Amino acid sequence: MASLYDLDPETRELLTLETFLKQITVKEFVEGLTADHTIQESNGLGAAINPKPYIRTFEASLEALAAISAELNIQEQKIRYDARQADAVHQKTIVATEAQCHELTNQFADLDLLVSEVASTTTSLGEAVDLVSRQRNRAASSQFIIKCYMSFLENDPTVVEKMRTGSFEDQRQCAITVRQLLKLARKINSIPRAAIARENIEKYAEMIERELLKTFDKAYRSADMNSMKAVAEILTEFNGGVSVIQIFVNQHDFFIMKEKLVHESMIDDDNLWQKLCDPTCEDPPFDTATKKLLDEIRVTVKKESLIIKRVFPHPDRVLRVFLQRLFAQTIQQRIELILSHAKSISTLAYLRTLQKAHSEIGALVEDLKAILKPDLDTGGGSSMLLDQNMQDLFVPYIENRQYIDTEKRNLQELGNTMLARFNNYHLGRKTMKNHKLLNRLGTVKGRERWAKSKNSTN
Repeated sequence: MASLYDLDPETRELLTLETFLKQITVKEFVEGLTADHTIQESNGLGAAINPKPYIRTFEASLEALAAISAELNIQEQKIRYDARQADAVHQKTIVATEAQCHELTNQFADLDLLVSEVASTTTSLGEAVDLVSRQRNRAASSQFIIKCYMSFLENDPTVVEKMRTGSFEDQRQCAITVRQLLKLARKINSIPRAAIARENIEKYAEMIERELLKTFDKAYRSADMNSMKAVAEILTEFNGGVSVIQIFVNQHDFFIMKEKLVHESMIDDDNLWQKLCDPTCEDPPFDTATKKLLDEIRVTVKKESLIIKRVFPHPDRVLRVFLQRLFAQTIQQRIELILSHAKSISTLAYLRTLQKAHSEIGALVEDLKAILKPDLDTGGGSSMLLDQNMQDLFVPYIENRQYIDTEKRNLQELGNTMLARFNNYHLGRKTMKNHKLLNRLGTVKGRERWAKSKNSTN
């Protein structure tokens, strides 16, 4: 009987446990066992198949498979035994863990009850501690304010002066302290020299505001946004930020540089005014300098809105003042100038200029709404402000039937002009006929024909 060691190495490798742990079919297994014999028979060139090699291989294979099966049975029995032992240990662990869980649950319930009782007794204590802490902070603050007030009685603001010359945070605290001192000084009248202390505090407050405004203006000139923001926040806490808003708007380069443009821009464009006065011109142009001014306002608002949003704690307030200044000063003065000049030329030029101005400024308002809406007009306040400013700009020209009366006067003037042209035209034709008649009567034959015609008529 053939043994496993009589087989070739490839066949012995096939008859191992690792082979059956892979995905191998019966066909593949048999082909693997007989592969060597099949090759040898194919080299025999048609000789009869010799069954002995196959028989020896299959006998050895059966012996190897029986050994593998026995080994697997032993491993299976061992695994079953280990599984039963592990299951028994697991059951014991579950029972012990369940008992511990019940014990922990009971302990947690007792602890929760104890915590609830402690919390109910300490709630009032915590409120009392918070109250005492607030009172302590208030007392410390009051003590500091009184100390500062006494220093102003002696005209020696050393305490607050150290804060004023420190960092922006120190300056903010100084502004808050001086604001509180102002309130205190205005309430105290009974102690000696109270008026002196109040005067000293008011002067110091004016000095603080003046110095902070200088710092803001310097930071604005150097485009230092961080310093501008810090000063704006301090002044907002100090006096609501009115003064810093005013200096930002009043000292703005646009209003300073455009003041001359508004009043001195050339308005003597003869071609423009001739077209405005010509009733046959269907689409007369608008003043070029005014259109340029409106375009620069678009650019300025777009740029300054970003600065306002970044610098000021309440950008909507600053934007309101800035827009009102644009309409009430820059735009209004320019519109008054060109309308006054147009009115001195003709009523038609005045009405056309008024209509063009209304159209151009309406387009400006819509553009400004689109510019401000993403960042500064979430509540619609700027849109309403722009609409109101535009309405206020043109109210003086349309109230109390002014516009209707002006239109009526314009129609009368146009009608009179056309009627005068008509009369002059026909008067010229009549004069020309008389001249021709006199020329004919100037000859002898002409006078004879005229006399015959007169006698026949009589």
